[in-house]
Amino acid sequence: MNEITSLLNEFLIQTKSTSALISGTKGKLITSLHLDYSDSVAAMSDAILSMSDKFLTDLDKGLLKQLYLKTTNGVAVMNKINNSHSIIVFSNDGSNLGLFLRNIDELATQLNKISLLK
Repeated sequence: MNEITSLLNEFLIQTKSTSALISGTKGKLITSLHLDYSDSVAAMSDAILSMSDKFLTDLDKGLLKQLYLKTTNGVAVMNKINNSHSIIVFSNDGSNLGLFLRNIDELATQLNKISLLK
């Protein structure tokens, strides 16, 4: 778990994000950093990803890889790590969105290599 926490912490610092969590099958919380109610957020994000994935599949628009949400207080990005795990990151600053989206995709690739998340 230390490797996962280190990768998440490094990502938060690098992108100036505020918090992050990784969830597994059926919204089970794997780990989180700087986030209240992590269990609930993991469950809700799993529901959002599942519904969005089904929506895209039903419309024959491909498979969901990443979901971007813009709020009045920043952004939330959900990225699939693999078929059973995902990461959600929150940031109060969406000004460097391109870099942020690319970095979260790279983070998901790194996390997918960790045996705990396979």
